[in-house]
Amino acid sequence: MSPPLPRLPRPRRRAAGAAAAAALLGVAWPSFADASATYSFSAAGQDATDLQDAFEVLPGDNQTGWLGADSDVSVVIGGGPGGGPRRVLWLFADTFLARHDAKTRARVWDGMHMPGSTVALAACGADTCSGRPTFFWREDAKGDPAPFFELPEAQRENGELLWVVAGIASRDGSSVMLLAQRVQRPLTVLGSTAIVIHNLDKVDDPRQWQYTMSELGEEEMTWFSGVTFAEETGDQVLLFGHEHTGGPHSFGSRGRKDPEHWSRTLLARASLSDLLRHDWSAAEYWVEPGRWAPVWPVHGRQRAQRLDVPTWETTCTWSSELGLWYVFNVEGHAIAMWTAQQVVGPWSRSEVYRLPPAFRKTTSDNGAWLCYAAKAHPEMQRKASEARAFHGAADEALLFQ
Repeated sequence: MSPPLPRLPRPRRRAAGAAAAAALLGVAWPSFADASATYSFSAAGQDATDLQDAFEVLPGDNQTGWLGADSDVSVVIGGGPGGGPRRVLWLFADTFLARHDAKTRARVWDGMHMPGSTVALAACGADTCSGRPTFFWREDAKGDPAPFFELPEAQRENGELLWVVAGIASRDGSSVMLLAQRVQRPLTVLGSTAIVIHNLDKVDDPRQWQYTMSELGEEEMTWFSGVTFAEETGDQVLLFGHEHTGGPHSFGSRGRKDPEHWSRTLLARASLSDLLRHDWSAAEYWVEPGRWAPVWPVHGRQRAQRLDVPTWETTCTWSSELGLWYVFNVEGHAIAMWTAQQVVGPWSRSEVYRLPPAFRKTTSDNGAWLCYAAKAHPEMQRKASEARAFHGAADEALLFQ
């Protein structure tokens, strides 16, 4: 029997040594009025304190364990204890693995490791998937923590690593395709990498899963930002990417005097069945209304149409109740919820949450935390008129030590 997946429609970054964590947020929409071609929308967010106990899985005093991570992607997959029907696979990028001082409730930096990827599994109940996660990572030949997903040795020796930032499961929950940034620290994006895992519904321990990888070109056009089904049924998926042009709204402009805050989004479509075979030959990207062009070969690319919505390391989710797509994005001291009736837009922005003072990082404030990469987790919804999200938080004071 296929696991019931979240309702779907038709439809940073960080630097070396950054302390990473994730914060929980619940957003409810009290009102929505559809006026056909136009609509009005309002929503408000609050701290999801009910989930804190579930996700604060601390090791014993002076024991080494999982003490925070960023990226926080969640994918509903098949399998579970005793052959259960479904569970949630959580995927993280930079992760703190360190000893925990119970008296001071603090990480012990001596002996700390930061692998670029870890995972967790959590059980699903009858209605939601907010069970307590169990965390997993790999170990190297010396017994030290190692990234869960690793590139071939030659690339690792070149300083390359993977940050998994998006993913999707097959309809039956037996396979997943993950999308990762391929980077060199501190923050050089080299391209995108697809990671595919099959038969994960039949194996309880993720450390026994076998995965395969393929590179998706260079940094000029990346496709790691997000992926979701295009329709409520069927095999087509939508992918969200970016163009490294150095122009307006480009990630490449961030080092300039007046950097843009986010890249304009590129939209692509493909068959998930193809992508699970590492076959990207039929992938197409949106050029203009009603027209799509092949992603490959590179030399034949046409100018892409950009969506006016930020999707760098985020999620694009369909709400059946609202009849809207929505995206969360951290913008300054606020988290915004972007909505649209069609994935190609037009998109509208609503501010739904103000970050607490401790999380309002500025360039001159080394005591605060930088927030980024907000993602939705619809499998944790308690009711239809709610969305739940995590956003990453990095203590940038560590960057300069």
